[in-house]
Amino acid sequence: MSDITPIFVSVKEAAQMLGITQWSVYKLCDEQAIRSQYHGKRRLVRLDSLREYADGLPEWRDPA
Repeated sequence: MSDITPIFVSVKEAAQMLGITQWSVYKLCDEQAIRSQYHGKRRLVRLDSLREYADGLPEWRDPA
């Protein structure tokens, strides 16, 4: 329908995108590892921040 790319996602959506718990997303936000903002009482996570965080994670290497 729409070609609009979101700027923010919910904490629940961010957790699903990263494959982690919502609690972990809140912790990353509090540590400023990912950027978030409040809209009223609702915390929204910047989508570009999620991509930057994921890109900065080390790649898994087989120790064998």
